[in-house]
Amino acid sequence: MADKWISIGKLKTADLTPYNHCIGLYRHKVNGRIMYIGRAIEYNNGGFRKRLSDYRRNSDSARKHTSGQIINQHLDEIETEILIVGDGADNVEQTKRLEKEYIAKYNPEWNKQCK
Repeated sequence: MADKWISIGKLKTADLTPYNHCIGLYRHKVNGRIMYIGRAIEYNNGGFRKRLSDYRRNSDSARKHTSGQIINQHLDEIETEILIVGDGADNVEQTKRLEKEYIAKYNPEWNKQCK
């Protein structure tokens, strides 16, 4: 696994616009500890910007799932890093595979709570 994670800062205030067409993995850290690993694979619908913005919205779009509820409750604490895999359909399967590998490697607490 290649570790080319990019810190985008606090999830609550991060500028996601530069990642509008990028897809890949994101990980949320609290006090330096990886708490959640997820994927953004909607390359035609906003990529990382869309996926990560969902956690910050007043609507319940991302909070229908346990993970979204947990992340929204910790917005003030979360530092987010992204791993850009690509920008198209040919990168979706690779992103899904990497997500499984990283979850197995780090066993994040919030991913376990969401099973």
